[in-house]
Amino acid sequence: MWSQTVPEASVSTKSFFTDLVDAVTYSQAWMQSTEEQTAYRERAEKQLGELEELSSRIAANFEGLQIDREYSEPLSKVINEFADAAIRQQTEKLNSKLREWIKESSAASDAERLKAVRGLESYLATTPLPVMDEEVVLELSNSSYTTSVEYKCSGKIEYVFQLNTANSPLFRSEFTPSAVHKGIKLPVRLGKAWLRKEAVPDFEKLDAYVLSTARASKNHLVAKFANPDTGSSVGIVFSRSGKDSFVTAEYTDGKGKVDVTGEPALSKHLDLDSLKAAMNQLLDAISQLKKEKLKLDHLEVQGKDVLASLDCLGFMQQATAVIVQSNEAIEDIRRHDAKVAKDRLKLIGPSGAAIFDALGIPARAPKPRATAP
Repeated sequence: MWSQTVPEASVSTKSFFTDLVDAVTYSQAWMQSTEEQTAYRERAEKQLGELEELSSRIAANFEGLQIDREYSEPLSKVINEFADAAIRQQTEKLNSKLREWIKESSAASDAERLKAVRGLESYLATTPLPVMDEEVVLELSNSSYTTSVEYKCSGKIEYVFQLNTANSPLFRSEFTPSAVHKGIKLPVRLGKAWLRKEAVPDFEKLDAYVLSTARASKNHLVAKFANPDTGSSVGIVFSRSGKDSFVTAEYTDGKGKVDVTGEPALSKHLDLDSLKAAMNQLLDAISQLKKEKLKLDHLEVQGKDVLASLDCLGFMQQATAVIVQSNEAIEDIRRHDAKVAKDRLKLIGPSGAAIFDALGIPARAPKPRATAP
């Protein structure tokens, strides 16, 4: 007996029609709110200006009065004082109303902005677009690590997520190489021994060094370790390809720089296998941090800062342009319920219809495939 099933759309595709659509609608509400705030502020400022001019016009009207000064001056004083008091009262009332309205409106628009950013975060957290380059950046600050992952995608889309290291057993505090491989020693300079003609190396114990910075991609790691007691540092570059791996190490102290792996007299004393194994484990551990995304820190489309402008619609249009270039992505999009997709895109106005047409979603769901039970 045969059962008929249709593969479901991916999480990224579902998020496109839920989280990303929500981000666009919330950003549109935010833009409308900010426009209303600007218009209200301009109208209030115009009214305040007219009140100020009114006071000047009242005072000027007494200058042309054809009555004796003994009558005009007291009359002018009384009327101007009364007018000034009334105008000041209305000015304060108008200012108070303006402040109250702006406060309430700003709170509402800030909430819309936050929800729009959360929608972008949820969508991008699924890594929905083809990634051309990806790198985790880690930096030590005040005994804890600030970590982020940077993505560069097709269509000149770039975004950065802050990562959470609090749940990592290796990076919740200062990382030392002993956490993954104990006892690694670097030969840093050659010295003479009393009873031997051959020069012997001076070693630095890598266990005494703390990871200060690192940049890691899938198969490449650039790391710097620092000795907090001596101020010396070790820079390591590690890369891997299949079963092969490569490593270079450079030592720096007050006397200068030493190419540990580049000088045969030193490198022959280096345990390369142990160093490679440690760096391989470190690279894997840093890569695992990508699973702990905290918040979207930056989103750029063709050089424009989306989080600053909150142009979520522009981002969605560019994401659509990227998606339609991939047959696999289009096939996945078409697994989504066409009616639901169309109804969701209607929420963002006429641009939603254009996006629906660009995606080429069929009016009817694809025919189910027959599969064996």
